[in-house]
Amino acid sequence: QWIFEGCTTNPPLSWNVLKSRKQEWDQIIREKRKVYKGKSVYGFFLEVYYEVVKRGAEKFLPLFEASGGKRGHLSGQVEPGLIRNESGMKEMAETLASLSPNIMIKVPGSTQGMAVIRYLASKGISTNATLVYTVPQILTVARMVDEGRKMHLAANKNPRFGWRAVCTHMSGRFDDSKMLRGVIEHDNLDISPLELRYAAISVVKKSTRLIAERGYPCKVLDCSHRLHRNFKGEWFYPHIDMLAGGPIVFTIPPQLMGDYMVFYKDREIVNGWSAPVPESSIEKLSQVTYFRRAYDEKGFDVEEFSEIPTLLETEAEFSNAAKEMIAYCGSFL
Repeated sequence: QWIFEGCTTNPPLSWNVLKSRKQEWDQIIREKRKVYKGKSVYGFFLEVYYEVVKRGAEKFLPLFEASGGKRGHLSGQVEPGLIRNESGMKEMAETLASLSPNIMIKVPGSTQGMAVIRYLASKGISTNATLVYTVPQILTVARMVDEGRKMHLAANKNPRFGWRAVCTHMSGRFDDSKMLRGVIEHDNLDISPLELRYAAISVVKKSTRLIAERGYPCKVLDCSHRLHRNFKGEWFYPHIDMLAGGPIVFTIPPQLMGDYMVFYKDREIVNGWSAPVPESSIEKLSQVTYFRRAYDEKGFDVEEFSEIPTLLETEAEFSNAAKEMIAYCGSFL
């Protein structure tokens, strides 16, 4: 009966669990240490990480079962160090998927990640593509999902229960990337902070429309929303306001929900999906090469996906969090 229909995680969020609930998780880690026979720090970290994902999935399993597999998924992410290791991602993904039937595997939108998404879909394993910021990435993910899904259905009279596929677009991270916001500020372009938010919004709207037109069995998931203040002094979330009512999924963290309870308590939330992004704003944003390529379906080749600027920025942050978590788990050996 929760308002939440699923849950996602990533290395920084998982590491925060261990830090913010230290007493509880130190005890769990000690118990894991008693039965761990290996000597590898990385191997022990994986055991702890799998426990984080498994416990989260168990919380949502009743919803997953009650909804016939439509809701109650938890996204467990493959380790960031594997982002360019296809075989390593496949192996970890299958281990994560074996922990609980409602686990959705979070796979990076790198060049190598595309093949992994197709492979997992062919096995009937739910996927959540992450570190995806551009129209070419989103559509390639959707196509890989479609190809893999068709393979699974052709090979199985009884398809795997509860299969779903989403593609995460971290809107705020895309807008705030050095290659977008940084260039606008450096070149002093006439693009307002609010118009900057049209960058992510236009990518999401275009990608969602093309996915629907091509019948791909995949949804865009939008997250990483940013708070703004208008000229009237009102606080609002432009990403959600302009995408509200669309055929997409939202990841809503506790802080955003709290903000809505305060800033929107006397304000109606209206359907902003049908309102097109102003052409004048797209023209302004198109002055920046990165946006122009991100908005163009053929702006990036698959071979370039691992080099997309915002992917590299997020990879660095996620990798650092994973390294800290690995080192902490290693301190128990």
